Amino acid sequence: MKNTLKRLCREQHGGVAPFMVLAIGGALLATAYAVDLSRMTNNAGQVKRATDAAAIAIGNQQLMDSRTTAAELKKIAWGYVQNNLGMDSDLFEQLEYDSLTVSSAGGGDAPVTLRVEVSLHAQAFLIGGERRQQQVHSTVEVVSRPTEVALILPTTLSETAPNLAALRRLGKSFAGNLLGEESNQDSDNKVWLSLIPYSQSVNVYDPKDPQRINRWAAPGALNPIELRSLFRTGYSSLADRRIPDRRANLLCVYRGLGLGQNYYWDQPPAGQFKIHYRHDLPVNGSPGAPAISWRGPNPDFGEADGVVDTRFMVADKGCPNAALLPLTQDRDEIDKRLDLITTRFNTNYAIAMGWAGSALSPNMRGINGWGDNELPLDFNEDGNADNVKIIVMLANTTGNWFDTDSYNAEVGQAIDGESNTTPSSDVAGRRFVRLCDSFRQRNLKFYFIGVRPGDPQDFGRQLFDRVAGPGLRVCTNGDKNMVFADAENFVEGEDQIDTLLQNIADKIKHERYARLIE
Repeated sequence: MKNTLKRLCREQHGGVAPFMVLAIGGALLATAYAVDLSRMTNNAGQVKRATDAAAIAIGNQQLMDSRTTAAELKKIAWGYVQNNLGMDSDLFEQLEYDSLTVSSAGGGDAPVTLRVEVSLHAQAFLIGGERRQQQVHSTVEVVSRPTEVALILPTTLSETAPNLAALRRLGKSFAGNLLGEESNQDSDNKVWLSLIPYSQSVNVYDPKDPQRINRWAAPGALNPIELRSLFRTGYSSLADRRIPDRRANLLCVYRGLGLGQNYYWDQPPAGQFKIHYRHDLPVNGSPGAPAISWRGPNPDFGEADGVVDTRFMVADKGCPNAALLPLTQDRDEIDKRLDLITTRFNTNYAIAMGWAGSALSPNMRGINGWGDNELPLDFNEDGNADNVKIIVMLANTTGNWFDTDSYNAEVGQAIDGESNTTPSSDVAGRRFVRLCDSFRQRNLKFYFIGVRPGDPQDFGRQLFDRVAGPGLRVCTNGDKNMVFADAENFVEGEDQIDTLLQNIADKIKHERYARLIE
């Protein structure tokens, strides 16, 4: 019995060796499988991170220039994939340029999506598995919010020829940053730019809309009573093409300067306006049309009767030569309008701001307004819609002319609210506050860039801060978006202003974004 047990133990002891070999081999195989699985999982994860980076990159490129070709997008994506693969040389060998594809979908009313996909040759090296193709992809959605921008440009006495040249360069550079450098319209680009050149008022003449003066004129505005003696000489109305402003292609209209009166910028224009004309000596006229003369009472008093004398009407140099350009993506049209700006006369900041608001008002859509059936878009008052409306204003704040002149008041009447105890500057200040309140109510964003010297005792600087400052800070939502170039004029401050405009353009571009969706 004892010998039998010994023999059995020897036999069992000999059987352990094969089992141990199998156990060790199985453990090694399991370890190799786990290592291969971990490696392939890590590789796929690394490639996914690389395609994520590539998708975001080409999404941002699409926002910057949606005319980027598919081949260019693929090169950009490939570069980002390579730069985000980490240090694994084997992983580099698994990917090839031809294995990467970039595809797009959407467009028009639907968001644009871009998909980056790569095929890699995954293989379990340790267990000798076959090479298998594995697809990894990332998709980005390009959200381009419709953005309407109104750029206000001064063309006053302060803007001499060198300053106008600087303003043209600044305007064209800003347009290029917003819309791209090419002139052809990009159907996927949802950014539009309007130009508002200003002096004492804003010119709204449009050769494509010769009946605008008749539609926009308030009852009786084309035949004001103080010009009755002129109309007796054969002129039919202020719409007569022989009137100096009509011959010079100037159309400046107004509602007066009552508190809030000239700020119905968000209302339809039909039947709302009186028509500017300039009763002045021929020497004070603007180029573009000769003066006309007649015998009658002084029209400045707003009466049909009075002392009869020789009177003159001249082309209005307070009305800019370059008219308001409605929202457009056409770089050629923008450049041509900028080339038309000339030095005009005095300054009225708030009137210019009101017309910038009108350039963005949906009530100016269609034939009764600017002539476009789709633009301007609706207001986004609650912030829940996709579109954004932005005003960018340039101004020289060094002079002593302000919104206190009677140029925009009712003929023969004082500015509403002004009296011996209430100075005109206080009235103008209240108008700024009310105008900016109306902008904020409509959720318009506002950026202001002023030109002024660093001397805090400068008269123009103090005047501007006192009258316009409080209201403009309502528009700009504080001091952050109200900045100044330390310069006497636009020539001296051009580099500073160009940088500030580039910063604003970058902020506007952030209204658009690319987001990873898978």
